[in-house]
Amino acid sequence: MMAGCGRVAGKVAVITGSSGGMGEGIARRLAEEGAAVVISGRRAERCRLVADEIAATGARALAIPADVSREADCVALIHGTQAHFGRIDILVNNAAITPQEPDLQVGCELWDEVFDVNVRGAFLCCREAIPLMRAQGGGAIINIGTGMAYLGSTHRLAYSCSKGALLTLTRTLAKAYAPDKVRVNWVTVGWVATPGEIALKTETYGNGVAFLADAAAKSPLGELERVEDIANGVLYLASDEASHVIGAELNITGGRRI
Repeated sequence: MMAGCGRVAGKVAVITGSSGGMGEGIARRLAEEGAAVVISGRRAERCRLVADEIAATGARALAIPADVSREADCVALIHGTQAHFGRIDILVNNAAITPQEPDLQVGCELWDEVFDVNVRGAFLCCREAIPLMRAQGGGAIINIGTGMAYLGSTHRLAYSCSKGALLTLTRTLAKAYAPDKVRVNWVTVGWVATPGEIALKTETYGNGVAFLADAAAKSPLGELERVEDIANGVLYLASDEASHVIGAELNITGGRRI
């Protein structure tokens, strides 16, 4: 994609948790469609590597490592983006942790960590980004969710509850800032076989690849979602094509949540 072309050309996007996995895929897709992207995550070296690879394609990319559970990091991420690019048009709250624990054996320390990353981090990034978006005439925020926010999941109590809170945050901010043309939306992610998901299932079941292949065979489409499926949904919500889409819950679950 040539500079100045694409569905989000000229826009600046911050993607949390984009040093790998689904967040990296989202960042690369937005960059392909003309956005300047900010790569962020806990792994500083990996952030720089991803940003350098994207920049090598001719896109604009910047690495700002951040742990979104830390308020100072969220402030530095958003305002560092503003200082470097002069604006922020798109915020994708993707950073999340998904530990598996027996439901009533989740310790308070782990519970707090899950909420700090999955909810508090998104809130802090929104808190810093929305005033900047309002001042420039609007923007798009996409929160990455899951079907577990609606149905819960065994051994994912903290994660499911945190995503339920994120959904409520999405709906509340969408209503509050629609008059300012700050569009806040949500993507319900199905089951994506990222390296992290494979590793988690391997830790739990012994062979993550085989476990996910079996899960895919039992799904309505006979396959799991790809990173590209989620990235394309985010691209739509971030683009001007979705200028009247506010408070939406875009279901990209391959039919698993109907």
